Amino acid sequence: MNKKTIFIVLVLFVIQLLIAACASSANPPQAAESSAVETAAPAESESEESVAIEEATEDTTEEEPQATEEAEEEIIADESSPACMTQLEAMLNEEGESNIPDDAPEDLDEEYILVTYQVSGDEISAPKNESDIPEELIPYQQDAARHKELWEFYTKLIPAERRTIIGEFVIFSDGAYNVIGAVDEASTPGKWTLEMDAIDSLDVGMLSTTLVHEFAHMLTLDDTQIDDTASTCADYQTIDGCSKKDSYINDFYNAFWADIYDEWSATVMPGGEVNEDEVVNFYDKYPDQFVSDYAPTGPEEDIAESWIYFVFSEKPAGDTIAEQKILFFYNYPELVSLRQYTLNGICKYTE
Repeated sequence: MNKKTIFIVLVLFVIQLLIAACASSANPPQAAESSAVETAAPAESESEESVAIEEATEDTTEEEPQATEEAEEEIIADESSPACMTQLEAMLNEEGESNIPDDAPEDLDEEYILVTYQVSGDEISAPKNESDIPEELIPYQQDAARHKELWEFYTKLIPAERRTIIGEFVIFSDGAYNVIGAVDEASTPGKWTLEMDAIDSLDVGMLSTTLVHEFAHMLTLDDTQIDDTASTCADYQTIDGCSKKDSYINDFYNAFWADIYDEWSATVMPGGEVNEDEVVNFYDKYPDQFVSDYAPTGPEEDIAESWIYFVFSEKPAGDTIAEQKILFFYNYPELVSLRQYTLNGICKYTE
């Protein structure tokens, strides 16, 4: 082989090496390409996850103040809220100025029903106005906005499940500073009527204590507590029928009235009717047994008056029978919860 031939062979060999090198550089291995994609995907996912976490953190930060405000609204009135408890104590003791106007009619000759509403859940409707009323009461009859406000106030004091027995809402008046409110069994079986005085209800303190007192009657004398069909009573006989064995009022009677009932009956109700003077005398004889001088009117009024003090005052030590009557309600968790609901409603309304 001559030198010229060898030189040509070497040149061809070099050219083949260069071609192979260029092909390798232009086409990298498939495995490397696949690996690069898989690595990039987690990086992108991690970025999205980081953004999501930051957004969630921002959302939580924005919602926290609202959650705090809601928690504060739920715990607004109890022994840890001295300002509100002081206000409630003032209501209980009838302290402070009255909101009843000086020119409000007083001492009317009777109670006049002004308007009757039908009750359905949280709403009142179908007002029925009475026609034969004194002229000075007409503005109070026509104040439908005030009637609605009064009803809404009551819904803030008493939860919906405890108001299902109310069938009618009545606005009445006998003039200022007389009967403030009342409850009565309605004509529909199992239903009650709630009544508020259009004038006296302008005083929030009087209104609040009265509504709480009247609710106590429904709480302790409704169909779940009383059997009005029994001919004889094995337990305490209330003014509305036989108390059931495990009823609130039967437990209350056994705890606080069994030992004094005969004496009370002989002195306060000698002819079957309550003697109001003897009620006061009975209180004067046993002042440490009753929360007010109206409470000895009977067990039904005693438990209702004690309920007012249970709701409006701090938990007592129980040094007297009167204080033990207040403590009586703390034995029932459902009543403690109901107390808190009522306190919250009153304090929110008056703040």
